[in-house]
Amino acid sequence: MTPALRVLMISDVSPLAIAGGGERVLWEQSSRLVKRGHRIRILSRSPGDGVTYAVEREGVPISHFPVDRRSPLRFCLSSILQASRSVTRLLAEEGADILHLYQPFSGFGALRSHPARDLPCLYTFLSPAPMEYMCRTGMTPYHRSGPIGRAIQLMLWAIERACLKRATRIHVLSRFSADQLWGLYRSIPSDRIIKIAGGVDPERFQPAGDRHAIRRMLGLPVGSSLLLTVRNLESRMGLDNLLRALDILRRHVPEFLLLIGGSGSLRNELESLSASLDLQGHVRFLGYVSEAHLPLYCQAADVFVLPTRQLEGFGLITVEALACGTPILGTPVGATPEILGPLDPSLLFRDATAEAMAEGLRHFFESRSPDLAPGLHLRQACRLHAETHYTWDMSIDRLEAVLRDLARVAAPLPRAAGLTP
Repeated sequence: MTPALRVLMISDVSPLAIAGGGERVLWEQSSRLVKRGHRIRILSRSPGDGVTYAVEREGVPISHFPVDRRSPLRFCLSSILQASRSVTRLLAEEGADILHLYQPFSGFGALRSHPARDLPCLYTFLSPAPMEYMCRTGMTPYHRSGPIGRAIQLMLWAIERACLKRATRIHVLSRFSADQLWGLYRSIPSDRIIKIAGGVDPERFQPAGDRHAIRRMLGLPVGSSLLLTVRNLESRMGLDNLLRALDILRRHVPEFLLLIGGSGSLRNELESLSASLDLQGHVRFLGYVSEAHLPLYCQAADVFVLPTRQLEGFGLITVEALACGTPILGTPVGATPEILGPLDPSLLFRDATAEAMAEGLRHFFESRSPDLAPGLHLRQACRLHAETHYTWDMSIDRLEAVLRDLARVAAPLPRAAGLTP
């Protein structure tokens, strides 16, 4: 029996407040490693206003450190300082074999901790922090434009670069993310980068026996073509372009309903755009979709639409919808072509414009009825693609192997597996 690994996972976001892919990747990796017998602890920034507490969820101890939220600068600096102090304390109390870092502020703070300096380190690079910050301008009081925003972007670039240079190995979820990393932080050797794709639980996300029954349970129309998208309601997600695409689509496909799941700063703006286009009968805003209801909505839909404008580092929802046998039509942005291209290139819109999305959706509905042979074949192919390439079991197998390699030595390994699929 191989010995259990002691891994301290350090993140700017808490798995107790699932708001996006970062929290979900952190939770899936930590909880599944614990089920394999490893000793995992998560340390994250407090999701509340300076409140710190420790909890245990499904065998995973989760600690939080406080931050000063009175200004963007205080927020950034206190995140680094408090993470460093907390890592020093936890390593003194429990020790660890490996540090696993997820974001730059807490990661940089962890690496400033004296006891952490000799530990091997894995950095999960989900998306470039400066570009993420720029995309979120105006979303929160901490995402500023002007001189303050540019200063924070520069700080993020320097801090993330320092984390990447110190990391023994760097984990990316896609080739797109690896290319972003090389483009922004050019001095990172490629042999330290390992691609481990995100995953899906095929037992939780699986095709429905009766999609019409699920629609009735959710209060959805049975006879209309049903489109679904689940996104943060922010600019980079391209939902405004999707609404404009529907305005074009209804001239050719009169009976359809788009469900928009998710919350965000643009909800009022998107609802106003929908009303101005007279789409109220074709669009329904669901708000935040719970983890329990997400598989049901994916099962009920005829097609999932991914209208992303920029920075799609992987897209867990993409493989989750595929596992439900639900075809996805997506923009050729980020890692989406890596996932959909090998399945069926026709699932990719020609670009991210409203016109291209309307054209792709029209062709989909005119050529592939979900209940006729071509549509049924595609739904089966979607499920098989997810099961074959994107289960969490496969992802955690690779992650566990990387962590074991790191635990064997305290210095960087001579050669990594690289960007194999």
